[in-house]
Amino acid sequence: MNQPGRGPDRKPDLQVSDAVDRFINRKKVNWKGETARTYRKSLDTFETYLKQSSFDTSEESVADLQRWILGDYQDWLVADDYARATVQSKQKQARRWVKWLESQGFVEMGLHLAIEPLELSDQEQTSSKILEPAQINGYLAYYRNSPKWRGTRQHAILEVIAHVGARRSGIRALDVEDWDSENRKLAFLNRSERGTRLKGGDSHQRIVVLSEVPAQVVDEYLEKYRMVKNDQHGREPLFSSRQGRPTKSTITNWMYAATQPCIMQKCPHSKERHSCKWTKQTKASQCPSSSSPHPIRRGSITWQLNIGRKIEDVAARAATTPGVIRRYYDRPNLDAELRRRITKFDNIDICKHGDPTDVDEDID
Repeated sequence: MNQPGRGPDRKPDLQVSDAVDRFINRKKVNWKGETARTYRKSLDTFETYLKQSSFDTSEESVADLQRWILGDYQDWLVADDYARATVQSKQKQARRWVKWLESQGFVEMGLHLAIEPLELSDQEQTSSKILEPAQINGYLAYYRNSPKWRGTRQHAILEVIAHVGARRSGIRALDVEDWDSENRKLAFLNRSERGTRLKGGDSHQRIVVLSEVPAQVVDEYLEKYRMVKNDQHGREPLFSSRQGRPTKSTITNWMYAATQPCIMQKCPHSKERHSCKWTKQTKASQCPSSSSPHPIRRGSITWQLNIGRKIEDVAARAATTPGVIRRYYDRPNLDAELRRRITKFDNIDICKHGDPTDVDEDID
């Protein structure tokens, strides 16, 4: 005989916040820490949506979720001015959560189908944001000649990303001992068991060489500005924060602050730097003209290709693949793209050259 409230068709009462906690705790053993944070942040957005809709999260359980409520999530995200790619990502994460609730018997089977992720064009799926090489050049020229900013943490990190095309995970993983000043070598090492996993694990380990000026900047940073801090594993982060080793989001905020145009010129948004709230590190991302690390990485990769570096060498230096570079990273403007190939086509003549052997080596 079934107990009251325990019948075979009775779904457990589980509030949304508790359901999110269960999902993340159950799944995070197979996730990297960043994945767990991403889902937490995204599902927090979904919970905010529910609180602003007619769904009472304090009284109703996930078993009370209706298909129309899940379907309206898309409209709410779009109305709140989220980018289309972000809308799709948040939909997919909420859909996976609902699908897990189904598998555990908390909601009716098939409920996840009410969330239909936006269909994006190829262009929308591929972020085209880039800090153009000329813009990177402008920032670095200013930093290098500034008594106030030269050698600061944000300058040193900008130099490394600009000349290597490093990811945030690579910047975060660097220790003081990974910098060989005498030989200008920087080692990106995977230390998953000690808190710093490179995106591709061991396959993204490499040593790169910095040219003289970027190397001098790293040395100046270490001598004058580095905070003497260790992380929880007793390691010395090369780019340290007050708490020790920075999170990837902290590195992102540093780069937003580093690329605000008002550092070197008049604000294009008619604000005064001394009174602008965007100059605070926690608000730096709100500046419309500042840049996160990824567009800087994209600009670096484009620059390396513009000056004739082989795509295989650039891929190895930036820890990616030629195919990924071609699809996602390489964004030359038309003039730069022409300069890359002009020597291959400059002197060919269809009336003279009909076979590869007809083309001089200096042309080919």
